Amino acid sequence: MKNAFEIAEEIRSADVYDADLCRELCEAAGMEAEWDAADGDNFEAVLEAAAEKLGVEIY
Repeated sequence: MKNAFEIAEEIRSADVYDADLCRELCEAAGMEAEWDAADGDNFEAVLEAAAEKLGVEIY
């Protein structure tokens, strides 16, 4: 299993958001329900909150 820093690095390196990686980061933050409930308008806010909670950078 990858750690949060590895997942964040993969997200930063990708040209587009990879839904599987984003969900993996949210799971690591204990926010999988929020990710599953997110849509095209708010998924970035959920992803950013997960990154902040884990202390990693996704941009």
